[in-house]
Amino acid sequence: MTTKYNSNLFDSLKDALSTKDTASENSFKDFLKMETDKTYLVRLIPNLENTKLTRFHYYQHVFKSNVNGKFISTLCPHTYGEKCPIDEYRSKVYNGKNETLIDQSRPLKRTEKWLYNVYVIKDPSNPENQGQIKILNAGAQLQKIIQNAIDGDDADEFGAHKIFNLSPTGCNLRIKVEKNDGGYPTYVASKFVSPSEIEGLDDLDEVYGKFKSLDTIFQPKSYDEIKKLLDVHFFGKDETTSDVADIDDEDDSDDEVVTPTKSVTESASSLSEHDKKMQDILKDL
Repeated sequence: MTTKYNSNLFDSLKDALSTKDTASENSFKDFLKMETDKTYLVRLIPNLENTKLTRFHYYQHVFKSNVNGKFISTLCPHTYGEKCPIDEYRSKVYNGKNETLIDQSRPLKRTEKWLYNVYVIKDPSNPENQGQIKILNAGAQLQKIIQNAIDGDDADEFGAHKIFNLSPTGCNLRIKVEKNDGGYPTYVASKFVSPSEIEGLDDLDEVYGKFKSLDTIFQPKSYDEIKKLLDVHFFGKDETTSDVADIDDEDDSDDEVVTPTKSVTESASSLSEHDKKMQDILKDL
């Protein structure tokens, strides 16, 4: 292993990815797609140029359109510390304590995800991915396992110097995808395993050099663009109508639940290519 993969690198990784840290469409094809009842084996890859960009921590809103039934996804501006109209709407609903509106707004909840570059060792779903670099879209369960290995309960056994290391002293992440009682994927049985050599991997520099930029994958939408998604696909408003009325936080009466109007179907169906690609990815994750 060359000198640039030394203890300073891994110390930097630990600092950059610590829980104390506040931290293109073509890339979508590089997402690792996993299926239930299957086990995957990967090795996490660090960003040698900037360890703080080793992962991308983001927030996302995904909800089913009340107009066409398709999934709508958007990067939440909270990712960059900016205001989000969806978050603002849900906050007003919960402050208003109207149970009908609270129940109606649940699909708008914000999810938290983390992106990582991984070297794929075993992919039972798509064996052609083995030996390739893919992007792992980790939810809370996988992130907890990774973070514990960096600076949590499992740090003494693993640590950044092992889990972000392609050499024989590095450790693979074994991702076991099971079904929970509700039929949804669960990753709680996943874990890092003992150090091992990656068979057939001779040129570490080549792999480290192919690190995929994670902070340019999603195309952020403006506040107004996200509000338009909310108005059209959640409230069923025509794009030409006025804004949705503000919720009166002091009013605990039974407000009328807004239902979609037929007039917006045509305008809402014209999703961008980016949104269509996101729909395809989300249904497989």
